[in-house]
Amino acid sequence: MQHPLGTPKWTLAEGTTLSRLTREALLRAVETNASKLDGEWQDVVSARPLDLLSADDAERISEQVFARFQEIEGRRYFAGCEVAARERPDLYVLRSDVQELEERTDWPAGVVADGDNVFEHEDVTGTVLIVREVSEVDRLMREGVPEGTIGVIDDAGGTMTAPILEEFDAVLCLAGTVRSHLGIISREFGVPVLMGVRLARPLQNGERVTVSYSTTAQNVDAYYGEEPNPRAEVRLAEGPA
Repeated sequence: MQHPLGTPKWTLAEGTTLSRLTREALLRAVETNASKLDGEWQDVVSARPLDLLSADDAERISEQVFARFQEIEGRRYFAGCEVAARERPDLYVLRSDVQELEERTDWPAGVVADGDNVFEHEDVTGTVLIVREVSEVDRLMREGVPEGTIGVIDDAGGTMTAPILEEFDAVLCLAGTVRSHLGIISREFGVPVLMGVRLARPLQNGERVTVSYSTTAQNVDAYYGEEPNPRAEVRLAEGPA
C-alpha cells in the first residue's frame, strides 16, 4: 500500500466542479504571468510574488469561475448559512432549498436517507432539528440544544454549527465528505456524523429517526478511486418518542 503522502494532492482528481475550475483558472493565470517575467524562478517567487497573481487577476478569475460553474452545474453556489444567500442572492442559494432528492428506485422500506459515516459509533435514535440559519444557531446557543437532537445541516465546513456541535446527539450533513472540516472536528468532539447525506424525501423537524452510525466508517480514499464502504442508513424510528 502506498503511503498517502507519496502522491501529491495536486495530482489527484478534484471532487467538485468548483475546485477543478478554480485550479485550472489559477494555473492559467500564473503560467501567463510567469511567461512574461525575466530572471530565475527563485528570483520571481521571492522578490516579485505579486507579479504572478495580482488582485485584478483574482477578481477576474472569481467572475470567470462563477460564470463557468453556473453554466456547467446550472445552479448557484451552495451557501453554508442564510447570510451569504441573503447578501449575495446572485451567487448563493441554500442547499436545503434546492437540493434535488436522490434519484434511486431501491430505497428500502422505512429508509429516508443515507450518508458516509465519519467514524463508527453506536446507532443513534433522536429527533430531527434542521439548522440552516445563523439566527437559529444563536437561539440554540442561548437556550441550549434539546436532549436527543439529531441536527441536520447544510455546511460541510462546520463553522456555523461549531459552537453547538457537541450538544447534538448526532448530525446529518447534506454536503461534504469524511475529509471535510466537519468530519475532522466531529471526531474531536465525539459527535457521530454522516456526510454527503442523500435524501429519499425531505426530512422534517420533529420526526424521529434512527441512524446506523455502527456502519463501517467510509474509506477516506474512496473519493479518489478506492473501494467505498457501504453508506450508513437513516430510518424512521419505531415506537414512541
